[in-house]
Amino acid sequence: MESGKHKKRINYTVMVVSDSPDGKIHPFCLEQKLVTAVACLIVLLLAVSVGVAVHHSGALKKVQAENNLLNGQIDELTVKNQELVTENSELSDKVSILSQTVAQNEQTKEAQEKEEEEKKIPNGFPLAGPAVILESSETVSAEQDTENDADEEEDTAEKEPIVVFSASQGIKVVATASGVVASIEADEVYGCKVTIDHGNGYTSIYRIATEPLVSEGDEIAVGAVLYEMKSSDEKLGYQLTQDGKLIDPLDLLEVYG
Repeated sequence: MESGKHKKRINYTVMVVSDSPDGKIHPFCLEQKLVTAVACLIVLLLAVSVGVAVHHSGALKKVQAENNLLNGQIDELTVKNQELVTENSELSDKVSILSQTVAQNEQTKEAQEKEEEEKKIPNGFPLAGPAVILESSETVSAEQDTENDADEEEDTAEKEPIVVFSASQGIKVVATASGVVASIEADEVYGCKVTIDHGNGYTSIYRIATEPLVSEGDEIAVGAVLYEMKSSDEKLGYQLTQDGKLIDPLDLLEVYG
């Protein structure tokens, strides 16, 4: 290669042919540098376009993946929500049943308590069998057996309300209500006195001939056997107190019996 010689410049000619009837041709000459620059610009634009397309494609795939993930989460939450709705419905049914059960139990408890309280009211008959009422009031005192000055004693002695029963041999003396045997004491007239505390202000007193079939402190139910008549001439003296005061047993029987 010879020094000092310049490389021959290459030019490019672009022919523009008009479609007019005269058919004139207009040539344009483009230098190599300009063509190269245009080609590089086109390649650059293509590269940028491809890069943008690839970026958008990746972003689109990422968005689609996130969207699929969100749709999956929505489906899971929908299933869980349906399960919670079903569970809530079941719990509501259980709560309703439980409320009804509690209400029924409360009613049953109240009824039982009322029944127990009614059992403590001494309104029952003190003998488990037929009996005759001999007296409905008498003086409970050993002095009534004294023949001297009997009329004077009857006028001055305080009368205590009492019902005296007579029954056949084998007839049982029973508790007129549930309670606790408060005391068993000797009685100068009848022989023995059994007092039952019913825990509601009432006490019932049974005056009988000999030792009863219960002991002090025994918890007894209504109808519990306290004593059995040994002969046909035995008597039962029956008394009631309310808040520590003697009342007529027949009045209570008339109200509650």
